[in-house]
Amino acid sequence: MPYAIDLFCGAGGFSEGIIQAGFDIIFSSDKSPMVEKTYTNRHKQLGIIEGVDTHFELTDIRNLTTELIFKSINSLKYGDIFKPGSIDAIFGGPPCQGFSRLGKRDSADPRNMLFHEYLRIIRDVKPKYVVMENVKGILDMNMLDFPSVLKKEKYLGQTLVKDILYSELTSLGYNVLDVQVLNASDFGVPQQRNRVVFLAYRNDVSPVNYPQKRIGSEVNVRDALGDLYIGNEYEYTTEYSAKSVEGRTQNILTRNPVSRASITNMEVSKHEPIVQQRFSLYKQGENRRKAVTRLKRDGINLIENLPSLFFESFFQLNKKYNAKIIKRGLIKYNLFEKINYSDKWIQFTNRQLALIWQHCVNGDKESFNKGIKLLSTRLRSDVKTTERFWDTVKDDLNDEIDELTYSDRLLKGQFNEDIIEAVFTKKGIRTRLDSENVAPTMVTLPDDFIHPYFNRILTVREMARLQSFDDSFEFLGKRTTGGSQRVLETPQYTQVGNAVPPLLARAIAEEVFKATELNNE
Repeated sequence: MPYAIDLFCGAGGFSEGIIQAGFDIIFSSDKSPMVEKTYTNRHKQLGIIEGVDTHFELTDIRNLTTELIFKSINSLKYGDIFKPGSIDAIFGGPPCQGFSRLGKRDSADPRNMLFHEYLRIIRDVKPKYVVMENVKGILDMNMLDFPSVLKKEKYLGQTLVKDILYSELTSLGYNVLDVQVLNASDFGVPQQRNRVVFLAYRNDVSPVNYPQKRIGSEVNVRDALGDLYIGNEYEYTTEYSAKSVEGRTQNILTRNPVSRASITNMEVSKHEPIVQQRFSLYKQGENRRKAVTRLKRDGINLIENLPSLFFESFFQLNKKYNAKIIKRGLIKYNLFEKINYSDKWIQFTNRQLALIWQHCVNGDKESFNKGIKLLSTRLRSDVKTTERFWDTVKDDLNDEIDELTYSDRLLKGQFNEDIIEAVFTKKGIRTRLDSENVAPTMVTLPDDFIHPYFNRILTVREMARLQSFDDSFEFLGKRTTGGSQRVLETPQYTQVGNAVPPLLARAIAEEVFKATELNNE
């Protein structure tokens, strides 16, 4: 089998495709400890033994040397046979945040220099074939005073990344194919995911080609997810879902695909009733803009159909006015100094008051008492004082827009910007998946997507299905993270969202594999 190196390997999306295509991955590297656990665990499942069949290096590529690569791979079972020029292929996708059109596009972003390090490794390893994938944003991304890996001079001023790659690889003795944008859905992945792919081959080896679109390969969301819901109305087994269970990636010892022993990564997020009701506003295929357009046309009886959401959004509309009433009540009962008063504190207290108000309207005494106890915690007060606080503020709340006026506006579809934000929140890119179409591009934030059938976000496994991972591929580590930890950790959702879809990777790697076979004829 031909030998491959997999850099910036992540959880192993590209790796799956490389192995499915017939390569032996002898070296891989990433800097995330969470990724390492997932990646090396998968290799164990596949019979690939660390230190015998392959070597994984946990490091930042800026600290990775060619000496370390060759020392590591020459200590494997193959013997001392590797040297510059002998490796068949290098695959890699330098982290794309700096290139992405979805975020800030900063030519000074240090992550943009990682593809310089990728070129450095290529220069020193001299593989026969080079594969680099990235987001579409890389096509029009400029680098400022980019340092060459060949000479001391820089590319002065602004230079397109694709021009730098062409110039550097050509100078290193490679033929560089015209860049192509490949859509994962053209290769059996149930997802619209465009990736820019650069292919190059050394001047002394057989040419390589891009994979061709596979006619009739489109798989929709229902095809991908259906058999995960055995025993209910959404159960729907297809060739794709069956393959996900049976496995596409072979164990190197048995030569049989690794099938699913039990379902993993299927933990369902628990959402509050208000969140579930908000999700229910979206019909399949709708984002917020489309949902708002429909509600403006048709109107909605929110108070009867989705009461928790009605009262929360009602209080949200009156938040600025209510803040004055709340503060006045806090001062009256000597509570103001006890709490950490802030906009965020007001937001959540206003939400708590909305629930208590709803319980009053419904005459639900038990829920009302529970609400008062929760409010006591927020106020850092005893229950009796909290009850007096409630009796003081309740009649003065919501004076900007009253309940009947708000309900009437919703019925008539009179959604202004304030009402839209109160009902849907500020998050404008959330979308409910359409079961009859391919999914949009999976990202690292799970709450960007609502399940097509249920009022919840996707599980890690459901996202993995939409990325074309086998069910036997288990993602390890924390399920999700937030805040400042996002730049430090790579939890399961991020591992899935960052991955190259294995079936897309396989299509690319198979073309490289064909070219390596021609070299041996």
